[in-house]
Amino acid sequence: MTSSIELVENTQPLETNNDKQLKQTLLLIENDHYLSKVFLVSNNELGYQTTTIRTSEVLSQDLKNHLGDNQPDMIVLDIGFAAKVQFLIIRDLRAIFDGLLIIVSNVNDEQKQIDAFKLGVDDYLPKPIDNLILIMRIEALFRRQTNKVNQVELASLTMGDVCLQPKSQRCFINGEMVKLTTFEFNLLKFLIEYQGKILSRDNLYNMLLKRSYNGEERTLDIRISQLRQKLTVGGMKNNQIETVWGQGYMFHNITS
Repeated sequence: MTSSIELVENTQPLETNNDKQLKQTLLLIENDHYLSKVFLVSNNELGYQTTTIRTSEVLSQDLKNHLGDNQPDMIVLDIGFAAKVQFLIIRDLRAIFDGLLIIVSNVNDEQKQIDAFKLGVDDYLPKPIDNLILIMRIEALFRRQTNKVNQVELASLTMGDVCLQPKSQRCFINGEMVKLTTFEFNLLKFLIEYQGKILSRDNLYNMLLKRSYNGEERTLDIRISQLRQKLTVGGMKNNQIETVWGQGYMFHNITS
């Protein structure tokens, strides 16, 4: 099936003290008009910005291009799972999108739901589903995500002589602040959160650059080198960003 992207509606958010919540973006992926009709009626009240793309059971090039340029806060995918191959779209989406993912399906089968959750979906809703229930499930996922982010931002991440403060995006080595770019800070934070584990280039490209590693690009290697230099000049001695040949990178404490 040939895919086409169409903008359903970009709404102006309501006046509120929580503007951020009302500006959340949703990408609706469907092969009929089920989701479009839900948000066509409700979108003005909710303030979500929604875009709809038509697709089949495979991840189309149009959809890949769209996600390469636009990362929504949530994807709502409406697709029937009559065949096992149709789960490939979930796998392929997760390779390039790490945000919230909801499945709406006309198949109410327990094993299909289990398989979908194993592939990384955040919720699975069998049709028919009341429009209000769908909206409430979406809002609940956003609310839990916001609470989780707030809890993480309140905490400092410390490993050896390095301390990160996510809320202010500041990095300290032995109590002295080291100036990092936003990308360098997020890269170091990601490495520390998974300290002691090898992170592949695919993992890092998907999480930090929102695209797949093509096997040749050296952008990440250059950024790693620049980060290493700043940390070394800043006095880091107890930790190391190790290059694991053929696999990726690992942050670990070299004094333990």
